[in-house]
Formats: sequence, C-alpha cells, structure tokens
Amino acid sequence: MKSKVALLAGASGLIGQELLTLLLASPIYSKVVVLVRRPLDINHEKLEQKVVDFEKIDLDDLLIDHVFCTLGTTIKRAGSKAAFRQVDQQYVINVAKIAKQRGAELFTIVTAMGANSDSLLFYNQVKGDVEAELRQMAYKYLGIFRPSMLVGDRVEKRFAEQLGTFFMKAFNSLIPQNYKIIQVTKVATAMFHYATNPTKGVFVCSSAAMLKDKVTLKS
Repeated sequence: MKSKVALLAGASGLIGQELLTLLLASPIYSKVVVLVRRPLDINHEKLEQKVVDFEKIDLDDLLIDHVFCTLGTTIKRAGSKAAFRQVDQQYVINVAKIAKQRGAELFTIVTAMGANSDSLLFYNQVKGDVEAELRQMAYKYLGIFRPSMLVGDRVEKRFAEQLGTFFMKAFNSLIPQNYKIIQVTKVATAMFHYATNPTKGVFVCSSAAMLKDKVTLKS
C-alpha cells in the first residue's frame, strides 16, 4: 500500500490529540500535516505543522490524501452565534475545499448526535448545515461521526458537561446506547479505522456504533 499524507485540523482539541497520536504511529501515513493557529509543543519526524489563518488557508503545493477534521468551539468561547458558525461551519468548509483542491479523496468530520439543519437547537442546526455542505462537495469518501456527550481530560472545564456527565454515569444502565457518554478515544479510533478501509460515498457513524470495540463500516 502506498503511504499517504494525512491532514488534521483541530489537533489541539480532545479528539484531535487522540487522532494525532494514532496517525503518527500508523505506517499508513508517511506524513501528518496539522493546521494550527499556534505551533503545538510536539516533535515527530512525520509531523509537519502549518500555522494558518483558517479564513484563507494556503497549502502551497502540498498533496493530501486523507483529511481529519475535529474543529469546534462553543458559543460562549466564540463570543456569539455568528462567531461559532464561522468556526464550526465556515472554517470546516474552507479546510474541505482546499484539501480537495490538493487531491484529497477522503474527508472525516466530527459533528454531533443531533446534527440537523431543521433542528430547533442552534448548535445542531450548524452541525447539520456543515454536513449538508460537505455532502455537496462530492468527496469520494465522506465519513461523518456523530458522538453523544464527550468525556475526556479537558483543560477547559465546562460546568454543563461536568453536570451532564455525572448524571449520565449515575443512570448509565437506563440510557439508550446512542445517548450514553462516550470517551474521546472511541471517537478518534472510529475515525481512524474508517480511514483505513472506507466505504465509497457518505458514511454516517452513530455514537452507539462508536462505543463498540470494532465499528461496522456500513452507511
């Protein structure tokens, strides 16, 4: 198998960090390019860091095979709904467009369990909108991963997540599989496994599927 070049956007986040570890350790990828606003404190022979402005990304003459996108923020951190949409939708689409121009045939993204353009919740609307835009870009392989509430060692503590996690753990046995909390490692692993043997077209992976030790890669 010809070695590939992976592009990762969102490497400083919880899922992104896990993915970066998997990609660097994999013999499938000869190079892992990360798009960052500030350099990461990581050194690896396969790692190439590109400090970019996500509004106008330039990859020079770099050729890309697979894209992993875990970009995301919160309305509180972004400062407004418009700023949130810019990061979670427009920046993602900017990455997808430039990567496709540079030869990428596979794009994977983390959205949300309730992603739906018609949702009454703004967060889920945005996630649904970005999924719709990505579908229209006609990637040969498009993997959409919709996790439930994430659990991980987050530096930035979010009270609502902590409270939700507490109750979901307490009543775990009563919660349907698709709504159970999920470790970020499960999401990253599912994305990685999908990229190693993708199904042509659009593949949507539910949170329940990601909880399994081995994801069944079927649309």
